[in-house]
Amino acid sequence: MKTLLLLAGLSAASVYSSNAQDLKPASVPARRTVCYASRQNTFTRVAPPEQFLRVRALKGRGIDAANVTVTYTGFTPAAKEAFQYAVDIWASLLKSEVPIHINANWTPLAEGVLGSAGPSTYYRNVDGVLQSNVWYPVALAEKLSGEQLNAPSEADIEARFSSTFNWYLGTDGKTPAGQYDLVTVVLHELGHGLGFVDAMDVQEGEGSHGYSSLPVVYDTFVENAAEQRLVDKTIFPNPSEALAQQITSKELFFDSPLARAVNGNNRPKLYAPATFEAGSSVAHLDENLYPASNVNSLMSPQIGAAEAIHSPGPLVLKMFDEMGWFATTIHHTPLRDTETAQDFVVKAIIKSDGTVQAGSAKLVYSINGGTNATVSLTANGNANEYSATIPNPGLGATVRYALSVADQETGRTYLAPGKAAPGVEGEPRYEFRVGPDKTVPEVAHEAPSFLFESELPYQIVALADDNIGISKVEVEYSVNGVARPAITLAKTDEFTYTGLLGAAGDIKAGDIVTYRIVAEDVAAARNTTSTPTYTLSIVKLKEAQVSYSNQLDSNSPLDFVGNGFSITQPDGFSSPAIHSLHPYPDGAGPNSESNFIYQLLVPIKVREAKAEATVRFDEIVLVEPGATGSVFGSPDFFDYVVVEGSENGTTWVPLANGYDSRASAVWRTAYNSSISGDNSTAVGTPTLFRSRLLNLRNQFAGGDVVQLRFRLFADAGAHGWGWAIDNLRIQDAVTGVADELQATGGFSVFPNPTSGRFTVQARLAKATPGLQVVVRNVLGQEVLRKAVRETPGQLHETIDLGGLANGLYLVSLGTGADVLTKRVMVQK
Repeated sequence: MKTLLLLAGLSAASVYSSNAQDLKPASVPARRTVCYASRQNTFTRVAPPEQFLRVRALKGRGIDAANVTVTYTGFTPAAKEAFQYAVDIWASLLKSEVPIHINANWTPLAEGVLGSAGPSTYYRNVDGVLQSNVWYPVALAEKLSGEQLNAPSEADIEARFSSTFNWYLGTDGKTPAGQYDLVTVVLHELGHGLGFVDAMDVQEGEGSHGYSSLPVVYDTFVENAAEQRLVDKTIFPNPSEALAQQITSKELFFDSPLARAVNGNNRPKLYAPATFEAGSSVAHLDENLYPASNVNSLMSPQIGAAEAIHSPGPLVLKMFDEMGWFATTIHHTPLRDTETAQDFVVKAIIKSDGTVQAGSAKLVYSINGGTNATVSLTANGNANEYSATIPNPGLGATVRYALSVADQETGRTYLAPGKAAPGVEGEPRYEFRVGPDKTVPEVAHEAPSFLFESELPYQIVALADDNIGISKVEVEYSVNGVARPAITLAKTDEFTYTGLLGAAGDIKAGDIVTYRIVAEDVAAARNTTSTPTYTLSIVKLKEAQVSYSNQLDSNSPLDFVGNGFSITQPDGFSSPAIHSLHPYPDGAGPNSESNFIYQLLVPIKVREAKAEATVRFDEIVLVEPGATGSVFGSPDFFDYVVVEGSENGTTWVPLANGYDSRASAVWRTAYNSSISGDNSTAVGTPTLFRSRLLNLRNQFAGGDVVQLRFRLFADAGAHGWGWAIDNLRIQDAVTGVADELQATGGFSVFPNPTSGRFTVQARLAKATPGLQVVVRNVLGQEVLRKAVRETPGQLHETIDLGGLANGLYLVSLGTGADVLTKRVMVQK
């Protein structure tokens, strides 16, 4: 299911929605919330819940509890034991057929931060969810759907805890003064990862919520004192100043009939300070109403010293139940379009955490927009399976239908498709058509931009679906412009088709392969569709070198391969360089993320001396900056660039942490100088080039043979101009350029003063790759960059500054930061 959701978002049948939203499954990455320490000693203790104590006493025998697994990184044995104790508390209180996976990291965090956590991913419109077009944290989405949505190797909850706090690591709740109870903090943070988490924000006076303009499930229950839901766009546009005022109103509540029932018919009050606190506002209960020692204080925004809270509390548990942790789910495969008029049997699997109300399972349908008809879904003898029949509607009919059921414990009615979010009129419906089909199939494929010869034959994977069914999927391809016989892909699951490219031995290094994937449906008059035509370079690594230098004026002979990059010369630049797409696209692949890669085909043999194992280049980085204080590797780091190395071409490690526009003040200023909506429209110029120095020995040993690549990561949020890279020098044997120039007399600039046109003259004793003339004004801003001849002998290079204002300019000759500099006065 994960491949389907993340690669293509295809669905088995069409779904009608009155708000015209696309109800196909999809996913997005999530952000984390933060737990801050209070310096106050509270000397309070809330005991673990009775359910947990019963589970421990019975050692799980006969207890229906969730299966929660944890991958620990950096934890001491005592810290791990306390963490696991908190995990076991949550596991005893939750029900899920799908294991919940947690990544837990024990690492230094920012001052005052005890921990942070959140779902790794949100999903919407998967089978069994209670609301349509609403994002569910992955653990809850998996509980409702009854299947694993994330890959087995992926965590459902990502969590970090400070390794430097003065922790109490016991599990008895007897936390001494000045120490912080780790069990409490872990219990709190896992609550966020399981669903006690918002997606609201306030930026520059405007409030917003959700991802891709759709809310998360927690936020659909948030309302103001007047009982107006904040996600209701008919009241509070998203984004808007009105929404910001509500988010910071100090008067927000979580509307839940289940929570009201255990709270004197009062809504749980949320933390909504007048100044918005990212990662804290909205996603916590009000600190004043639920102070230390209150049974419902676990999910308040701060945890004090000597405070032990070993229970989520009745309010939080009922809020969880309201979002779906206690639910009755309807699992149904929507009926497809068909060319045959007949009776249609609608089947569903209905599962309940409680008891299904007798006679409450219903099928509601309409034909051609007519009056709704309601029939009972009846148990058919198989476990939890129900069915009902829609009588033959005849050819040319459009049938819309929905399913409903209620449970005994809460009295709630559950719908499939899930009900509409607050503020959206009408209810979503499944839809199918009866009659001649003219709808083309859907087909999706992620194409590589190059393949190593060693990867042949290569497995092509495509996703294909159609409203009435797929007949066949083929790969049509050519090698060096010569068409080859099509490859028929085999169906490996409901939507996936695979086959081998190059199995016939007809493809080798140096070849250019063009291909597209064609899908055909089963209609009487077959409908076909195809992907775009992809171009695939077949390459192999070159001989390893100790040093490598490239001014990047061209990519001939072929030294680099990848996607989203090319060696080009945009307007305003005086020479070619490696450039990403400008602007680079938002993430659009798995998890709405993309990686644009440019790989060097020349492996590098790492030098023994660390001082010589350098990677140098000039660059411009105008990519989306992460949240304030975010660090590389965290979800709120957003877009970034990174240089990576690999010994095997499969496992890649950063030579240094990835970085974004915050890495240079001039980049950050440029990025923010022109913003349109969420995106930066600022354009890179040569004056923004800055030098970078990396070292291969930080990750590799002397003698290792390493492949290198440049990678730009993009999420689904904002984007900017991108990345430019010039004057690449790896373990460059030519060092001390300035010293070499000095030894041969330096360089001269004449005439000086000048009316704008002058000559740079020098004598080169030996080849000097990457040699350039760079001119800057007295503010240090680059105004001209020109690559010059690098062969030995006399150098004469004419420079023209006639288009610039009078004044003093600095002229540098050299490579990167290894230059000689002279002054020149322009007087017209």
